[in-house]
Amino acid sequence: MNTLKDKISAASENPGVYLFKDAGNKVIYIGKAANLRNRLISYLNRPDEKSRILMNNARNLDTILTGSDIEALTLEESLIKLHKPKYNIRLKDDKKSPYLKITINEKFPRILFTRNIKPDGSQIFGPYTNARALRQTRDALCRIFQLVSCDKDLTRKLIRPCLEFHLRRCSAPCADKITPEDYCQAVKKAIKFLKGNSDELLREIEKQMWEYAKTEKFEAAAILRDQLLSVQKISQRHQIVAADNVDRDIVGLSRSGTQCVACLFRIRENRLIAKEILRLSVFPDDPEDELVAAFIRMIYTHLSYLPQEIVVPVSPAESDIQEKWFRDRGFKTRIVVPDKEPVSQLLKWAVRNAENELSNIVVKRTVPHVVLELQDFLRLPKPLRWVEAFDISNLGDKWAVGSSVCFKDGRPYKQRYRRYRIRRVKGQNDFAMINEIVGRRIADLKHAKELPDLLLIDGGRSQQVAALQAIRNFRIDIPVFALAKRRDQLFYPDGRCVSIPAYSRSVVLLKRLQEEAHRFAVNYHRKLRSKEVTESELDLIPGVGKERKLTLLKYFGSVEAIRKASEEDISKIPKIGPIVARLIYESLHT
Repeated sequence: MNTLKDKISAASENPGVYLFKDAGNKVIYIGKAANLRNRLISYLNRPDEKSRILMNNARNLDTILTGSDIEALTLEESLIKLHKPKYNIRLKDDKKSPYLKITINEKFPRILFTRNIKPDGSQIFGPYTNARALRQTRDALCRIFQLVSCDKDLTRKLIRPCLEFHLRRCSAPCADKITPEDYCQAVKKAIKFLKGNSDELLREIEKQMWEYAKTEKFEAAAILRDQLLSVQKISQRHQIVAADNVDRDIVGLSRSGTQCVACLFRIRENRLIAKEILRLSVFPDDPEDELVAAFIRMIYTHLSYLPQEIVVPVSPAESDIQEKWFRDRGFKTRIVVPDKEPVSQLLKWAVRNAENELSNIVVKRTVPHVVLELQDFLRLPKPLRWVEAFDISNLGDKWAVGSSVCFKDGRPYKQRYRRYRIRRVKGQNDFAMINEIVGRRIADLKHAKELPDLLLIDGGRSQQVAALQAIRNFRIDIPVFALAKRRDQLFYPDGRCVSIPAYSRSVVLLKRLQEEAHRFAVNYHRKLRSKEVTESELDLIPGVGKERKLTLLKYFGSVEAIRKASEEDISKIPKIGPIVARLIYESLHT
């Protein structure tokens, strides 16, 4: 049986693809080479950690010869998608990436949402990272150009069209409501729109509209007018970021360990028409040029349209092969590392977006799900890792107190609990009391130069307004939400009410915050009241000094228990006697 080294030595010098396998015959790495033997021999002497680990785990080797290095590149990508090798750079969940597919090989092409790419001659656009936005794009194209989006057999003619036709979302070729020629024109318009050629498309639609109007085909002209307005409306939403009219994709990368994020800007006709965020599975010491090469291979292998330029931070490994592959497919795409404005600024912008997304991913790995869930429900920009909840407890205006409790990552953080005795408010005014304790708490936090991610006010909208006023006095910006009577409803600072699904764990977290703030306030209130009652009743009794008071409280436990005791029971306490017992009894029952 040949060893791995023997197979490497016997490898062909022709172009092809090689597959390293482990002891279980599972593919762990796939690569390509113009000369298989030279490339494989290099693995025996590579100093990097990834190659060392790969060779320690590899037990077998297969090679597939190809006609050229270009064929090897295409085959490599197909095999990586099939086997998902452990040590290859690849898209995370690449099998689930959604694409938009136009079946131009059919008489009446359809526009479909798909996750399975097959070489069936269809036009492919993508991948897209936001499936909802992709579906909205498809729906918009169906509404504007009235393309088929169902899976009906269009070779069988129907007597009447379906509801989509009557809603003007399909031209119903299945019921002969449109000629093949007119439908083909609509498909071409949709493809131009997806390529980003909206200016050219608008000129064509407007020209044809006026031709119909001159020949008094007003119904056809009206349809084109609606298309013109819809395409204009969508194009106006896209931000203008360049002025040289070059179609380009900007690829920004950010990585940390095995985490890597790519931000892809698609710029067409000087407009930013799309931003895609893609996550990659990488090895910590993968060279950046190989990372860029792998990204280009993964994204552009299956697409039906490529831009004039692909802008990357570093020149990819074997860039000449990739550009040759583009040319063989009929594209004049160049891979560019920018050195001048404004393209270099656009690349920096893409890199910043990738860094921001990567930081969010790293945070999500350490933040509990319930905290992220509450952030999503409230539509706030960052996780609510530090939440402070406030409550008031008072009985009349004598023992008014407030509390502030802190939860870190969904758990109580008692080092930051605070309690306040209301000092500035006279009378029973809960709103002013909330204003006071929030203001005092923020003053302490601002002095410490750290602020919470959210303030939660118990009591409703009026108390929230009082808290907001306290916040504004410090000229800082902290989200302040108020709990409604129902614990699954919160008031936004602008007065809107948001309902949180009762089944979510966020409701449990809100309940815990509310109950903990209430418990802490009530306990402080009881403590003050107990202290004041003790001082006002026992300390004022003649003959009861500090020593006798401590003896009584130690024996009975509280002033209330002493009040319930009989004169005879009190007299039995050491150092009290019948005379002092009568004074205590009469004082507590007067």
